[in-house]
Amino acid sequence: MANARPKPSRASPQSPSQALRRWSSERDAHLRQINAFSFVFPSRTKRSATKMPAALRYAAHLPAGRLVRGLLAMAAPAYTILQISQGESTWRAIGVALLLTVVILLVSTYRVTVGIHGISFDIAGLRQVSSFGFLPLYAIREAVADRLPEDWPKARLKGGWWPGRRRVNVLHLDDNGVARTFYVWVSDPDAFGTALLGRPMSEPG
Repeated sequence: MANARPKPSRASPQSPSQALRRWSSERDAHLRQINAFSFVFPSRTKRSATKMPAALRYAAHLPAGRLVRGLLAMAAPAYTILQISQGESTWRAIGVALLLTVVILLVSTYRVTVGIHGISFDIAGLRQVSSFGFLPLYAIREAVADRLPEDWPKARLKGGWWPGRRRVNVLHLDDNGVARTFYVWVSDPDAFGTALLGRPMSEPG
């Protein structure tokens, strides 16, 4: 595989304030685009959209992250035991705990979205507050499926895992110009990689 380390730019260097303004501008444009589409059905524009936006390059739902699932795995049984100890019937306590778990999982569902300006990981219950994990596309350096290349930084997981998904590792620069890596489990790695890079992604070496 070709070296996937970030390459020096031939463009004139930007000052920190210019780089920050560019990052912020790309994020605002990304938000305007993705907020015109339904969270549940990413191919459908909202009725409230004032003009027809460009189609999203890629969008897929991801389950809640490991932290949320881990906390629920501990909290649901504890809640059930507490309710039973306070005189609630066993089946009712279990039913309420399961219902609350499902609701929390639903509102904690992620959507990885690649627009024409960047990528973000929006959370269903907080989507209108912020666009989490935003990265402009110009900061993306490479993407590879399956195994993390040995010379890349340690990768952080975005979202959770579902059966039938494949791992894609993404090398990028953060807003300070430092190389970082994240990985995500997606059902269509080729489409995801092409949406990010504008070309087929590399295969692991």
